[in-house]
Amino acid sequence: MHISESPKLRPEIELLLTLADIEIDESRIEDCRTHLANHGRELDWGFFVDQAARQRLLPLVARNILHHGLHRSVQGPSLIPYHWLYTFAYHGNKNRNSSLGNEFGKVISALNAAGLHYAIRKGPVLGERIYRDVGLRPISDLDIIVEKSDTSTAGSVLGSLGYIQGKLTLDGERLEPFKRGTKAFWRLNMPVELPYQKICGSDGIETYIIDICSNIFQTRPDGAQFTRGLLERRIQGPLCGEQGFTLAPEDEFLDLCANLHMEATALYYVTEGGDLDVLKFLDIALVCRRISEANAWPAVRQRSKDLGVVESVYYALHHAALLYPNAVPAVEISALRPADCGYLDEYGAIEGKPQRWSQPFLQRLFDSRRTDEVGGSNPIPRH
Repeated sequence: MHISESPKLRPEIELLLTLADIEIDESRIEDCRTHLANHGRELDWGFFVDQAARQRLLPLVARNILHHGLHRSVQGPSLIPYHWLYTFAYHGNKNRNSSLGNEFGKVISALNAAGLHYAIRKGPVLGERIYRDVGLRPISDLDIIVEKSDTSTAGSVLGSLGYIQGKLTLDGERLEPFKRGTKAFWRLNMPVELPYQKICGSDGIETYIIDICSNIFQTRPDGAQFTRGLLERRIQGPLCGEQGFTLAPEDEFLDLCANLHMEATALYYVTEGGDLDVLKFLDIALVCRRISEANAWPAVRQRSKDLGVVESVYYALHHAALLYPNAVPAVEISALRPADCGYLDEYGAIEGKPQRWSQPFLQRLFDSRRTDEVGGSNPIPRH
């Protein structure tokens, strides 16, 4: 039985969700302005900023506040306290992402020179092609998909650029290689390589991080069998100042959905509190708009069936529609709806330990203590 959703949200969350979009019409802005004029002093702005940061929306929300002048008031006092915080959040993220893009461009150039069969996923691709403003979406790493047989070659390319598989020491002075046992565990049990890192030490970036993956459909035990076909359909275009390869549009969307489903339900992410944030669902909503504009839903439906990831696509669409109902076509949700939707409230199934949430989705999405329900420690070593 799927847990029913409660529509009641705190006013700070309502405001956050209104501002968490790259397309906000003037009527919504005026509603925000009126609400702030009448109730701005009653809002818990500390909670608002905390949630904006937790949901990885702070740069986007900051841009919208500044762009539309929502902090200004005809009466004089600012409608939003500490509006300078939003200036730093947006412009700081813009500068940081620009620096990351410059470094990632060097990685892409090296991958091309090595003749590697690869595709870049998620962060920079979304930032440049969907958000179209380098300051709006936080980027943490560069995700690369290759076939399993090419992971060593990809690692050698990164090694030539100064990257190692390791983690930053507590003093921030050096990278410490992962222990042999951790490497062995990951090699046997994980579809992704341990992250490659290189110290940066400037522009608010401690290290550059590169993740190499050979299976983007991790909710399927046989997902790696599709990697070669995905790479055969890849396309080339401008990315991080270079000509980089990315997945075909339909595959890119399925990748987003499968990754969201995996992170939202895998014990590794749930115990770390990295399972849910609004930005992941905004990514889905924005790509849904592009699919609708291109009349590409039939191709997406067929591709999701061909690759056996209908449940992951439905999981992403169902939850994205709760936050962005106008972006996700109801007819497409219905067309992809599985016979049994009980899995929507489960986590741990990937590890063979399925459990059910007691809270409905919207409640736990904004609950900073939802991991208390899970208990236990992270089952995957990363030391």
